Amino acid sequence: MPTQSLFAVYLFAVAVSLGAVISPGPVTAAIVSESPRQGWRVGPLVASAHVLLELVIVVLIALGLASGLATPGISRTIALGGGVILLAIGASYLVGLWRGSIQLPHASDDQPPRSTASLLSLGLFTTISNPYWYAWWVTVAAGYLTQAGDLGPIGPAVFYLGHISTDFAWDTALSTASGASRRWLTQRVYRAIILLTAVFMLYFGLVFLKAGWTG
Repeated sequence: MPTQSLFAVYLFAVAVSLGAVISPGPVTAAIVSESPRQGWRVGPLVASAHVLLELVIVVLIALGLASGLATPGISRTIALGGGVILLAIGASYLVGLWRGSIQLPHASDDQPPRSTASLLSLGLFTTISNPYWYAWWVTVAAGYLTQAGDLGPIGPAVFYLGHISTDFAWDTALSTASGASRRWLTQRVYRAIILLTAVFMLYFGLVFLKAGWTG
């Protein structure tokens, strides 16, 4: 991870977060399901609740950097665990693409529109219900936050800002496309994005494993 400047940390956070953000899961399904009825605003509202939970977990991880996560043993464990998680998710994406099981979720029109509060709650519950979300933050992201901490407390904050920028950008684009009958976000485009994500995750999984193995 580049730590020569805060801007480098921000750009890296955007890039590395893309795989976690666009991966199919409860949040993606919820946005695609609700957007045809309520348009682009579904994405930002769901994302707002989602990033609030992420702020909590970033603060908890950051508070533990000095006392625990920064020790060599814990850092190596995080690196090894993050590498395994990234390799497993990347491989599962490739298998899903090969089997044809990874598809952009279809919209559901059998439910009435949700209120703003309901959409915020939807963002909370879909985030909490996703086990990969926990795994990514306590292994992969924790490792990057540890490295960002070399720039002081502002480092993890900038990493978080880069991550949530990706959250808001993707979720808004997804809800806009879904609300417009998905004219540009076709199954082919979505599967191509997932393929690139899988390759990206496999590469950084190997990087993490190497870092954990060599210390």
